[in-house]
Amino acid sequence: MEHTATAQQQFENSHSSFAVALKIFEKNPTKIKNYGIWLRYQSRTGYHNMYKEYRDTTLNGAVEQKYTKMASRHRVRFPCIQIIKTATIPAKLCKRSSSTTPKSSSHWCSIR
Repeated sequence: MEHTATAQQQFENSHSSFAVALKIFEKNPTKIKNYGIWLRYQSRTGYHNMYKEYRDTTLNGAVEQKYTKMASRHRVRFPCIQIIKTATIPAKLCKRSSSTTPKSSSHWCSIR
């Protein structure tokens, strides 16, 4: 019993915080949605805030796109990125033209 109490006291005295990463599963993963991602990242010159929009079927896919884009364009590694907030954005409220271009699926997926 004393060992458990000592470990708990050490845990309370450490003043450390833990972040939990959970994988989110979509209810309808076959429908394409627009996702907005707010993030903060550390570059060689300092900290920067950013907002990006992505089109994907799941939030996990949109976040994965974000990590690969940040690694390729800005040379930012995974531990230097902090995702602040994510949201599903309706097509009419999208700010970026790249996420609003293929609005209708019949436009780019027509059978000839």
